[in-house]
Amino acid sequence: MSIPRYTGRFLAERIFFALLILLAAFILLGSPLFEVREIEVTGNRVVPEEKILELAGINTGTNIFKVNLKEAESRILTMPLIKNASLVREFPSRIVIRVEERKALALLPVKDGFIQVDGEGVCLKESGVGGSLPVVTGVAVPDPAPGDVIRDAKLATALKVLGQLPGSLYSKLSEIHITAGGQVVLYTLEGIECRLGAPADIRKKAGIILQVLEQVKGRQIAYIDLTGVPVVKYLE
Repeated sequence: MSIPRYTGRFLAERIFFALLILLAAFILLGSPLFEVREIEVTGNRVVPEEKILELAGINTGTNIFKVNLKEAESRILTMPLIKNASLVREFPSRIVIRVEERKALALLPVKDGFIQVDGEGVCLKESGVGGSLPVVTGVAVPDPAPGDVIRDAKLATALKVLGQLPGSLYSKLSEIHITAGGQVVLYTLEGIECRLGAPADIRKKAGIILQVLEQVKGRQIAYIDLTGVPVVKYLE
């Protein structure tokens, strides 16, 4: 039984193209033109570039097609301060590493000081003393290590509230306290107690607090109570 002429021609073309692809792959994988000569890191402000390059584990001189970008990304993401990482090839010989660092949102008291946490409850690094970040109180958690994720309902409430505050109020805070009943209390750097009540309508309540603070400059306030009808208590 003979093979039709057009079928034989089609088979020959497939074999030819397969060999052509193999030849091209052989040339690309062996050509010095595609050796990695430059590795650029972007997006980092806190994490040193050298540390990111060390975790990526990419060496110059390696063929750019042989670099496993996914594995390099996974290694970079083992660092607590890195939230996202992506690597791209820029032919013929350049790899760009783009990272997004986690941003500390609050401080948690621990045995020997404080630890920074971001909006997702990820512990970033230890801090011996309090800084410019508000301290979360009313939350009892075991001493976490950098990279740990704290899954605590009261902490989640505090972080959600802080994430909704305008920067003009957030920068004035020294503490956010979550009561046993889940009520939210803010304390300003001047020691003014701001009772928000339930963690709802946060932006509206924040606007009221800012308005009060602006209007009563020069007067001493004991507390601002927003658990019901807004009440401002002045110091005698």
